[in-house]
Amino acid sequence: MENFDSNSNLTPPFNNPKPGRRYFKFVGVFFLIIAGVFILYTAVFWLWRAYESWQAGKALEKYHLNLKQVQEEDYRRAMADTYGGKTPQETLKMYIEAVEKGDYELASKYFIGDYQRVAKIDLDNSSRAKISNLVSLLQKSLKSSGAYYSRDYMPGGKEFIIENPIYIRMRLYPNGIWKIIEI
Repeated sequence: MENFDSNSNLTPPFNNPKPGRRYFKFVGVFFLIIAGVFILYTAVFWLWRAYESWQAGKALEKYHLNLKQVQEEDYRRAMADTYGGKTPQETLKMYIEAVEKGDYELASKYFIGDYQRVAKIDLDNSSRAKISNLVSLLQKSLKSSGAYYSRDYMPGGKEFIIENPIYIRMRLYPNGIWKIIEI
């Protein structure tokens, strides 16, 4: 056995780790840190996505609730609206009579909900000649045949359209009354 003294620069072989061993320890720890960061990042990413999905679901539920409330309110208003006839032609006759009398307030009530205000403003701002021409075209439209269309997106699901000599579109309200959409 060799003699090792304290003044010697030599160290025993069991106290001197191999240089390659330190390198592998460093690389192993480095990869463990990288893997930990990746796992942590992935977990945070998926948790964030789950949170966003939950928030989107809540927003969608709120939207559907609001939409349902609006639809119910529209339905209540439609059921309470009694201005109009049991047929599209009857409603059109009632509208023509009100316009001929100059009762634009009543005439506007034959239009669906929000269009009533616009219809009244249009009639109020029209000249007598323009209104006379409109009445003439509407009376000719009464003699034309229109067509019924089914719409799945609305209660009742029926519309009536006359295209000659003037375009008129009407809708059947849930209470059985026909209302004018547009002329």
